[in-house]
Amino acid sequence: MRSPARRQPSDAEIHARLSARIEALEDRVRRLEVHVRRAASTGQVRAKASTPARQVRPLPRCPGCTLELPRGRRGETCVWCGFHFAAVVRRRAGKG
Repeated sequence: MRSPARRQPSDAEIHARLSARIEALEDRVRRLEVHVRRAASTGQVRAKASTPARQVRPLPRCPGCTLELPRGRRGETCVWCGFHFAAVVRRRAGKG
């Protein structure tokens, strides 16, 4: 059974809907600008961080699909593509 045909909106309706969305976005931007100006005038916003940001170590990536592996214990295969990590295990240099 076919669904009833949907009526295509006219250009005037599309224009009116887009204009309303643009007005709403411009209003939000104005309110955010006022909020930021107030925060800056009260000293809530720091111009420059006094301490450097903590560096985040990147998560290890799968050599097969190059996606980041999730945190936690790593299994024998990639959770995304199923690549077997044993295929690329590097051997440590032997003693003596």
